[in-house]
Amino acid sequence: MRRTSRPGAPRYGRGSKEQVGRDGACLVFADETGAGTDPPVRRTWGRKGRTPLIARSRRHRRRVNAVGWLCVDPLQGTVRLVYTAQHRPITQHDLPALIDRVHAQVGVPVVLIWDNHSSHRGARMREELAARPWLSVVHLPTYAPELNPVEALWSHLKRVLANRAFRGVDELEKVLRSHLRSVQKRPGLLRGFIRSVGLDPDSFPSIT
Repeated sequence: MRRTSRPGAPRYGRGSKEQVGRDGACLVFADETGAGTDPPVRRTWGRKGRTPLIARSRRHRRRVNAVGWLCVDPLQGTVRLVYTAQHRPITQHDLPALIDRVHAQVGVPVVLIWDNHSSHRGARMREELAARPWLSVVHLPTYAPELNPVEALWSHLKRVLANRAFRGVDELEKVLRSHLRSVQKRPGLLRGFIRSVGLDPDSFPSIT
């Protein structure tokens, strides 16, 4: 993986790249999001003189919470998406098991790259992460979502959910999961998310 000339693109230290080359580690970008049964409203088209209307439920609003993992194999130049979606909030108690799931799927050491949220930096989380010898962690700067390609994934997802009223949380979850499954099958789109933060997912030679 190479950094492009885009200003503000994240920089990773020499040690991280050497680990990727030496150990065949996978770079994993992670981020959480949530979507509600009342959809986000976006600008759209409508007939002249008729303002488009969106039906909104009067029932209790409910949410689906998700965490996405963009897994980059720098030696092969491939990108894959792993995700989890559930009704209840995703907390620091859930994250270690989810990280283990990602590790099991990629099958190699992991360099985890995520933001500075308190759930990522608490004492319990630090202890959990330190207990995994196959895991290294890089924290992105505070208030810098533009450096995390998973944010581009969530922006893409929310455009699909926009201007749509859901009959309930189960329908919302079904649509969300269906779209993320379709994204998993589009390698060009996944690579585009990585490029959106100024990184080139093309492979680089192994470091010996």
